Amino acid sequence: MKNARDEILRHIGEGACGSVWAAPTGSESICAVKREDGGKWRSIYNDFVMHRELIQTLSASESSVQIPTCHEYIKADDWAWWDECITMFPIKQRERCNLLITERIPPFPQHVRDAIVDLYCPESLRATIKASEANKDCLVRLYLGRRRRLEKTNSKFHGFTLRNFPLQQDQVEALGLDGGQYARIMAETLAEFYWSAHIDANDVEFVLAPSRANPSLESGSHKSPGTIFRSHLLGEHVLWVLDFDCCKHMSLDEAGVEQAVKAFYKNDPYFPRPGRDNVNDQALWREFKGCFMEKSNVILGHEGPEARLPALWLDMVEQRSRK
Repeated sequence: MKNARDEILRHIGEGACGSVWAAPTGSESICAVKREDGGKWRSIYNDFVMHRELIQTLSASESSVQIPTCHEYIKADDWAWWDECITMFPIKQRERCNLLITERIPPFPQHVRDAIVDLYCPESLRATIKASEANKDCLVRLYLGRRRRLEKTNSKFHGFTLRNFPLQQDQVEALGLDGGQYARIMAETLAEFYWSAHIDANDVEFVLAPSRANPSLESGSHKSPGTIFRSHLLGEHVLWVLDFDCCKHMSLDEAGVEQAVKAFYKNDPYFPRPGRDNVNDQALWREFKGCFMEKSNVILGHEGPEARLPALWLDMVEQRSRK
């Protein structure tokens, strides 16, 4: 955070765990600061521990997903740090709390934001959204397990935001994006979480965003550049995974598999889902399922008591979809 200590941080997001802050637009700082000022049941420290473990796991496998660098965990009673850095926050946000400093995922540039607005935003809001400072913080949440409901309603509310913009499976198809490759990367990542890191992936997020501009600046980061996608709308981008505060360790047995299945369905619909009527959704699930099994077999092998767990997980996920 050294480059940002003379700058007032700006609010770039909000979650159940707390608020997220970053240096002003145009700053050289590429850090994000997550404050533990949200729900009392959420833990920034758990986020820090899980994040560090997952970086180690994904780096060892040269994963196709990108994960932000995890810099440091700061306690509320770290008086030396707060005395030096408290003025980075706006006056109303200077209550000392636990916080986590990570690499900031780069937001999409203006021409991409404008293209998304022109395509999906109600016309009456477009000028306002394009001029909004908050909407410069544009990441795209990738929901391969959900399609939009396109029926018209009588609601007069027409909200729109580019922060965590939801891109759903029907939009992925309409834009000609490679949903199959996104699904394969998610499947491989989930297998790495379960069988290599022994972490249940509870409440993690998958977003589309540009790749880090200069990997050499992020010492200790996940070294793989990730799979780079190219599209007319989004330009060059990669798939990022983030937010690990709800993750828990899981045992490599039936109880751990059940824990992972519950987390899978508890999460937002990033992953393809089984049991859908749409033939494209069925094909996407088969793609995800096959890649998950292939990666799982590489990690666990074909022999021993743990080798049966990936098939058990898939069976339990598919059974639950039929309930």
